[in-house]
Amino acid sequence: MSAAASPAIGGVDRAKEEAARAERRRDAEALARPALLYQGWTLLMITVFDLVITVLEGPSIELMIVLGILSFSAIVGVTIGQALAIARMRGSFLGCMSLLWMTLTCLITAPLTALGPFGGLALAIMFLTPIFVSGGVWSLASSRALFAAWVPVIFGTGAMFAIIENDDGLARFDSGNKWAIWNVTSALILFLTIALLLAYLVSRERHRLHRWRFGSRALLAGSITEKGSARPRLTMLGWLVVIVVGLGLTAGTLVIAPYLFRTGPEEGQGQGQEGQGQEQQGQGQGQQGQGQGQQGQGQGQQGQGQGQQGQGGEEQEGEEGNDFERAAQQLAQTMCPMLIGLLLMAAGASVLVRPVRRLVIIETLRAVPFPVAPTTRIRMGWRLIEIALGDLGIEGGPSLDASELVRRHASKLQALDSELYELLVEAARVRDRITYGLGIEPGTVERFAKDAEKIFVLATNRVELKKEAENVFRDVR
Repeated sequence: MSAAASPAIGGVDRAKEEAARAERRRDAEALARPALLYQGWTLLMITVFDLVITVLEGPSIELMIVLGILSFSAIVGVTIGQALAIARMRGSFLGCMSLLWMTLTCLITAPLTALGPFGGLALAIMFLTPIFVSGGVWSLASSRALFAAWVPVIFGTGAMFAIIENDDGLARFDSGNKWAIWNVTSALILFLTIALLLAYLVSRERHRLHRWRFGSRALLAGSITEKGSARPRLTMLGWLVVIVVGLGLTAGTLVIAPYLFRTGPEEGQGQGQEGQGQEQQGQGQGQQGQGQGQQGQGQGQQGQGQGQQGQGGEEQEGEEGNDFERAAQQLAQTMCPMLIGLLLMAAGASVLVRPVRRLVIIETLRAVPFPVAPTTRIRMGWRLIEIALGDLGIEGGPSLDASELVRRHASKLQALDSELYELLVEAARVRDRITYGLGIEPGTVERFAKDAEKIFVLATNRVELKKEAENVFRDVR
């Protein structure tokens, strides 16, 4: 009988392995759409930015090096970020890694600078890459899709501003013709950015729908996997609506954005410049009359004036160049510490957000600072019990009621503490009566609140030291 049963058991195991393999493949396919679309969007915007800057500024070795460092850092940073998101690294871990990376970069700044140009290139890549890691992590993280859009959007916006600043429409824009700032190329880049943003958001929503239906904690898990025309997807009409929305957003941006900037001279400045121009014109007419009276002397003075004017123009251009370099150095000296400080603050916030949120939630549930309904007070007390059970490694689910959760882990709870188990049985009974709309006796709410506090203290005392350190960063909502 055992020999006959072994092939059947082997067949069941193979079926489970195939089902698990198919589920992993389905999850990978669902995740690949937003990941690859975000990568393609980022690469396209980087390519557009590099081409626009190269065409406008002219190809040179220095420009190619700067664009190469920026592009390489963005691509590598986004790729690393997506890999960390797929590995489900916690935000606290990423914050710690960011702090360590920035500390390492600061420590090796002097040795890398001593290596010459190659050391400077390595230092620039090490400084820029972690900044773009956030975009890659957020591109696949829950509720972070719009935050992740900053990486491709900043390259697209940079390309548009570069085109606008080198176009003749800027002068017309300064004179008051607002819409003259746009041209075909900048409008096309804007539409491309908006359209790809909408397509990326659609792909993220499709992945969210997949996780909602087939995730490990899916509230409404699908019993079958739809294929062909029956599978959930965006139809041609839906894509048409997305394109129309993209065109509408582009048109709205083209119309509204120029009016966010003031054009024309400031009040009183135009009149002063006009009066100065009239004075110079009158002075020029007087000099012209004097030159007609003394032609030879006028020509000599004119030649000498042209020489002085040329020399003065070169000196002025040199001073403007020096002023620009000084302004750039001051800007870099001001922005770099601010950027490093912001990164350190963001990393510290990502490390502390879970412990602080856990502390606030637990203290609120233990001592409710505001009056609530009796049923709400019982729900809040049971939530405190759920947090304590989660610290012990006992996790519930949306399909389990309170009594069933206690029954499933009865042996473990009795082994930990018999008093804890008895209190949990009574608390679960009261919680289920609230869940199913049954009545409770007078004094039950006060007794339940005391039992919930006692259960939390008993469960916390049974947690091991290593597990307690891990629970500090456990996500509690």
